Order: sequence, then structure tokens, then C-alpha cells
Amino acid sequence: MKKLYLDSDVLLDLLLDREPFSEQIAQLIEDSISSGIKLCSSPISITNIHYIIGRLENKTKADSKVKKVLKIVRIENIGQEVIDKAVGSKFKDFEDSVQNYCAKDSEHEIIITRNTKDYKESELSIFTPEEYLAKISAE
Repeated sequence: MKKLYLDSDVLLDLLLDREPFSEQIAQLIEDSISSGIKLCSSPISITNIHYIIGRLENKTKADSKVKKVLKIVRIENIGQEVIDKAVGSKFKDFEDSVQNYCAKDSEHEIIITRNTKDYKESELSIFTPEEYLAKISAE
């Protein structure tokens, strides 16, 4: 089964309806679910999402939106091995490094993010939602 790893930024685009990005991630999620593609993320994404929505809106809305995400996204594990790899990596941003190694250790091949430049050290395929939608429509 194919899996897509979703970074925090694209999930926030969806939940906060950030234009023009929310339509692209909504389409990607819709297409993935109808195609049987498993959508995944990390515990870090969930805590980031809750924190940001809680600050922008309130805790009740943050709780509600996290519950919505958990209905469509499977949360992968982060353990000692992922953290060890992230600490020793060439990534500039530690959080992006943890996300990358979480995806890699969970056998993902693709990370969907709006900040592709943050993953230039990754061995995985990195796409924005728009790039990924163009890729699958061309196949």
C-alpha cells in the first residue's frame, strides 16, 4: 500500500483554510483517500498543529481540529533511533530532520510539504501538494 507523509505546514493549510494552499491539500487528501493511499504524519506535527491553532484561535478549536486530522491521518512513531539520526544529520532545522527520519523509518517514500527547501538533505521524494497532484495526474 502506498503511503504519503504529510508535514505540519500542509495540515495547517487545510485546518486554517490558508489560501491558496488549502484547496490543493484538500484535493490531495480527497484523491488519496479515494485511491486507498494511507496518509500519515508524526506526533510532532500533531503537537505543532495543536499549539499553533490554540494560539491563533483557542484550545477548544485546537482540540476539535486535531480530532479531525486524526480521523484521516495515521500517526507514525518517533523513537530513540529517529532522534539519534536527526541529531547527527546535515539538516539545518532539527524538527525537519526528525520529520524526515520518522517518515524514512516508517518506510515512506514521499513527504508532502510546502517547504521543500527544508528537506534538501532528504533521500525521500519531496513534493508540494501542487507538485504531487501534477505528478499523479500525469501518470
